[in-house]
Amino acid sequence: MGCLFSLFKGLLYMALLALLLAGGFAGNMAYEELFHAPWDQILGIENHRRDLSQIHAMENRYGWQSVTVPSEDGTRLKGSYIESGNRNHRAVILLHGLYQNRSMCVPYADIYREMGYSVLMVDLRGHGESGGEYPDWGVHDIEDLNAWVDFLKAKDPSMQIGIHGISLGAAMALLYSGSKEGEAMKFYVADSSYASLMELGREKIMRYTGDDRLVLGMDVLNPFFQAALFVHDRKLLRDLDPLVQSAKARSPLLILHGKSDTLIPYGAAEDLFSEAGSPRKELYLFQGAGHTMEMATNGPAYREHVQKFVKSLQ
Repeated sequence: MGCLFSLFKGLLYMALLALLLAGGFAGNMAYEELFHAPWDQILGIENHRRDLSQIHAMENRYGWQSVTVPSEDGTRLKGSYIESGNRNHRAVILLHGLYQNRSMCVPYADIYREMGYSVLMVDLRGHGESGGEYPDWGVHDIEDLNAWVDFLKAKDPSMQIGIHGISLGAAMALLYSGSKEGEAMKFYVADSSYASLMELGREKIMRYTGDDRLVLGMDVLNPFFQAALFVHDRKLLRDLDPLVQSAKARSPLLILHGKSDTLIPYGAAEDLFSEAGSPRKELYLFQGAGHTMEMATNGPAYREHVQKFVKSLQ
């Protein structure tokens, strides 16, 4: 009897070990898919991340400064800097959306230039001329934004800095708002951000594949995926979730979203507003505006809300 029990226990341990190994392998594959999946197809968005003709033409035409900084891991980051002529110690960092580049930020620059701000439009990692082959989803964006803040502070140690992000850029801004370094920012504007990376992936992958069994598979693999994320990058999913990180924010926050956004429904903005830790926070929803289309739908109202919010902090 004792021998049978020992044999059974040994087989059980071997089965558990095999399960853990299989889970670890699958979790690592899921980690790789986070960066390599065709997110433009899954999300149904156009891919313009390497189309830089517009920003290059504007740099040449207006004399904007093309700048390069290294991130903490040595990755080369690229941006365009428009310096204000009035030296009022104020600057804003503009962050574009997924599969875009800093060209997307050009229409937003004038909102701040009218207030005398210097403007820094940057390419997120894996976009435009910045290093990285794939979108990073926030794994290195804290360090990348630190590099851009250092660039501005080197120009003017008294610089007061705000961050305005659109779509993925808004999510990265919210991640930074919850960091220790992000506490020093003057303000944040988050336009069309998602709230949870996992929930975004679950809903869009199910819609893309039409197979809800994949969602169950994602739930089963979640612990193994998070283990792979921690092994590779020393981070967990909560570190990549705007909803979790913005709860730690202390800088003023303006959240903007279109009520007709089908890519990221405006409920995400309401959740972010509800959970944000900023003592000073505002939410504005644009009627009839789709994803990141608030400026196109009602540009004057967009400009008014951003400028009114920023000026109230001066």
